[in-house]
Formats: sequence, structure tokens, C-alpha cells
Amino acid sequence: MTKKRNGLFSGSEKIAIAVIGIFHLTGLILLNWASGFLYSLALDFVPINLILTSLIVVKFQKEFNARFWTFCTIAILSGFFVEMAGVNTGLIFGNYAYGDVLGPGILGTPWIIGLNWFLLSYCVLCLLDFLSWPSWIKLFLATGLMVGLDYLMEPVAMRLGFWNWEGGNIPLQNYIGWAILSFFIFLQPFLSSFQRRNRVAAVAFLIQALFFLLQNVF
Repeated sequence: MTKKRNGLFSGSEKIAIAVIGIFHLTGLILLNWASGFLYSLALDFVPINLILTSLIVVKFQKEFNARFWTFCTIAILSGFFVEMAGVNTGLIFGNYAYGDVLGPGILGTPWIIGLNWFLLSYCVLCLLDFLSWPSWIKLFLATGLMVGLDYLMEPVAMRLGFWNWEGGNIPLQNYIGWAILSFFIFLQPFLSSFQRRNRVAAVAFLIQALFFLLQNVF
């Protein structure tokens, strides 16, 4: 017998959303008002938060088939290798360099950045899955949401030392690069869809967007 869910979210979904929310709320508070050890601890937790949030949202993925794993592979590998090319050439996003916050990597590119591209794009897919609009409209909307989130993220990332832009200026080229890479990542799931009615991932995107919005405000 299928257990009946009361309300929009099940009990386990509510717990998962609460945990993700606590992660980001704690980070928001410590990164803005803490100093010394607590501030350093919050920065050290950034890649851990990314990994844990990814694990939590994937737990609620509806089906794990070849199309889902293909999307994961495309998002992670293309995100990582395009970032690597971008950092080392300046031809894709502009001239920028990563700091130490996101952890170790190769050729100036943190290993975890591919996971970040997967998490953000997957959460956007799950959010838009609740709209009954044509796929081609959602494809462009998904790309726009990714660029919009990056717009919120860039000033915060520079302030916290995730990465830095040459001269401290974020070029238009960066957002064009984000749009092109995001569009490429989204092509596969929209052309060869997999079931992804994941409420936790959808809310996770909203939490992340709110986190960066509030970081800009404070």
C-alpha cells in the first residue's frame, strides 16, 4: 500500500528541505557577521555544503536510468572541462582565476566545479518540470535562470574568494559563456527526457537563489 502524503511535501521531503535551508541560513549568517575561526569554518564548509546538497537532492530523483546518468555525465564533465579551458585561456568567460575556497583541482580548476554545474542545472530542470509549457520554451527559460543565478552569484563569489576577475570587473562575455554552456547541458534532458518531478531539488534552487540574493543585500 502506498503511503498517503499529507500536504505538498512528504515528511522526508520536509526534512531534506529543512536541512538544505539550515545549511544555507547558517552560511548566510556566518559569512556576513562572523569573524576569525567561525568565518574560516564557514568558508571551509562551502564545498561540503555543495556535496551534501547534491546528495540530498539526488536521493529524491524519481528514476535512475541511462538518460539520467547521461545528463549527469554531460553536466559534470562539460562544466569542469569548459571551466578549465576558460580559466587557462580567458576565451570563454573572460579572464578569471579560482581561489582556494572550492578546494583542490587541476590546472587552476577545482574538481568540485563540475558538480556545481550539475547541481544547478538539475535543480533548474526539476523546478521547470512543474510547468506544463512546451519543451523549447522551458529550454530557453532554464538557460535564463542559470544566467540569472550567476548574475546573483558573481559579486558574492568575488567577495568570498571563490574566484576573482581580472581588474575586479565581471565581463558580459561571462554571461554569454554561461548561457551557451547552460543551453548545451539542457539540450539532452529536453530532447531525451527522464522523470524528474523532484520537489526537493526545485526548492533547493529557490533556496540557493535566495541565499545569493540576500548575500548581495547584506
